[in-house]
Amino acid sequence: MGAKHKRLIGQIVDWGNLISAHRKARLGKRNRDEILAFEAQLWEELGRLQMEMLWGTYQPGRYRAFEVYEPKRREILAAPYRDRVAQHAICSVCGPIWDRAMIADSFACRVGKGTHAGANRVQSWLRGMQATGPVWVLKMDVSKYFPSIRHSLARAVVRDKIRCPDTLLLLDRIIQSTAGTDELDPCGIPVGNLTSQWIANLVGNRIDQWAKRDLRLRRYARYMDDMVVLVRSRTEALQVRAAFETNLASLGLRFSKTSVLPATRGVNFLGYRIWAHKRLLRRDSIRRMKARLRELQWRYACGEITLPEVRQRIASWVAHAEHADTENLRRQLLGAAVFQRPLQGTATVSQSTWRAVAINVARYSGQCAEPIGMQAL
Repeated sequence: MGAKHKRLIGQIVDWGNLISAHRKARLGKRNRDEILAFEAQLWEELGRLQMEMLWGTYQPGRYRAFEVYEPKRREILAAPYRDRVAQHAICSVCGPIWDRAMIADSFACRVGKGTHAGANRVQSWLRGMQATGPVWVLKMDVSKYFPSIRHSLARAVVRDKIRCPDTLLLLDRIIQSTAGTDELDPCGIPVGNLTSQWIANLVGNRIDQWAKRDLRLRRYARYMDDMVVLVRSRTEALQVRAAFETNLASLGLRFSKTSVLPATRGVNFLGYRIWAHKRLLRRDSIRRMKARLRELQWRYACGEITLPEVRQRIASWVAHAEHADTENLRRQLLGAAVFQRPLQGTATVSQSTWRAVAINVARYSGQCAEPIGMQAL
């Protein structure tokens, strides 16, 4: 497994590293009450956290649970702010070590990777392979990935590259922070933790290394729990799928769904449908954006958000859509989005009584959606 790093705790609790961790943890959230309270006593809070991590007395606090429903229902466990600072401090030191151990075609939660890099990589494979023969696509998704990772496996994968006892103690306590007192073999790591993202990637890395070394797959890509393999025949794809199913079972994981299709049907990966010479958005991404636009229209009419906030929330989808052949789609979808508010003095707002000013937010031209002025209804 290569070199293992034994003395990391000094770097983790270094004052400069803790300050940097605090700045990363508060990014985009600095007006929240818990962060303002932490900053009001910043030196005391960081000093206390430094001593606890250094002397092995650090214990994670209680999580706050909530649910998100996009693209599917997930339970998120949000750690207290000081714990998020601690995780950033740990991952700023351990992350580069873990990152160097991963294959080039693992694209989740890594600097310089991401969804667009992954989609570009798969498309480049398709272009090269389809010029010389048929191509079959094996697509695999792992069922309930984060909730299915056993704590024993999580502790094992962080030890693949790290041997510093004090660092491992910190990681073990974060891993065990969701375990019940009566659980013999606890399972599940919280989606909201930064350390969980790395642990899930490290579990995936064990699959990656096996796929490359034992199966010798040349065109294999993974984004967290989504995996794609390109091969030459349906028979080969079915053999690879059976091998993956056995390997996943040895880790306590299983498929949620798999598909074996010719590349002429497109590769459904990372929010896109990918062919050798074109790329489209997935249909569910378009449906979600339509629903989001309707929600934003209603919230704007009720005065809950402003037009700049509307533009900001649309911008992330536009940035994603720009990496596909979607110019006509963007022009059609955003150009039809009209945001309106009732006249001053109107007591209530309902979808049937919107009046006065309509603002067409999005005739798409070039790189961004721009308002084109005021228009009376």
